[in-house]
Amino acid sequence: MSFRTTTEVMQATAGKVDTVNDQVQSELTRLQGTVDGVAGAWKGDAQVAFANLMIRWHESARELRQALDGISENIRSNARAFQQVEDDNIAAFR
Repeated sequence: MSFRTTTEVMQATAGKVDTVNDQVQSELTRLQGTVDGVAGAWKGDAQVAFANLMIRWHESARELRQALDGISENIRSNARAFQQVEDDNIAAFR
């Protein structure tokens, strides 16, 4: 199996990950607004259980955002390293 890439492809891919992250965060914010609209209707034990669930949900959303941020940064870092190796190889043949 062969794998080929360029710095430009890697940078574009990192940008796509950022775009997806932004879209996911936007959707999560929209969903949070919907949830906030009905959360006040819950009372007693159901309200406590729901509040605890939302704490876990917020933590998971934060972890997802951080994971996608990390993925895009790793791709960018790899693109920089890839380009440096390419530049070194070119210089070796001059």
